[in-house]
Amino acid sequence: MKKIFIHHHFSLFILSLFTLLLNSCDKVPINGDLDGLWQLTTIQTPESTRDVKSTRAYLSIQLHLSQWDNNGTTFYAHFVHEGDSIRFYDFAHASLHRDKNDDDDWITEEEMRGGIMDAWGIHSLDARYRTRQLDSDALVLERADTVLYFRKL
Repeated sequence: MKKIFIHHHFSLFILSLFTLLLNSCDKVPINGDLDGLWQLTTIQTPESTRDVKSTRAYLSIQLHLSQWDNNGTTFYAHFVHEGDSIRFYDFAHASLHRDKNDDDDWITEEEMRGGIMDAWGIHSLDARYRTRQLDSDALVLERADTVLYFRKL
C-alpha cells in the first residue's frame, strides 16, 4: 500500500513538472496590459478630433515587436516601454518578414514624410509618446500636440 501511495505521488509530480515545462515554452505576455490587439479610435490634434474607427487601424503588441495594420497594409516596429513612455523605432514594411528574411526593407524618412503611417498619426521614424492611460481596456498615447486613443480588442 505504501509503495502505491509513493508511486502515485511521484506520477503526479512528473505530470505537474511536464505541464509546467510545456507552458513555459509559450511566449508569455511581458508588457502587462500593453500586450494584445488595439484599435485606434480617435486622433486628437489642436485643429481637430477625428473619429477613425472606420479606418480599421490596428496596433498589435507582443514581446518587443509592434505590428501596425490598416486595411491590408502592414508594418512592423520595435518598441521600448518604460514607465509612462513608449518609443517605436525601426519601422519596416511587412515584406521584411513575408518575402525576404535576409534583407531589411526599412521605412525611410521620405516615406514617413509622405504619410505612410498617417493612419496612426505617426510622422517620425523615432516615435516617442507619453502614456496618458494604459489599462486592460484603453491606451492613450500623447506626443507633442497629437493624442492617439486606442481600445483593446
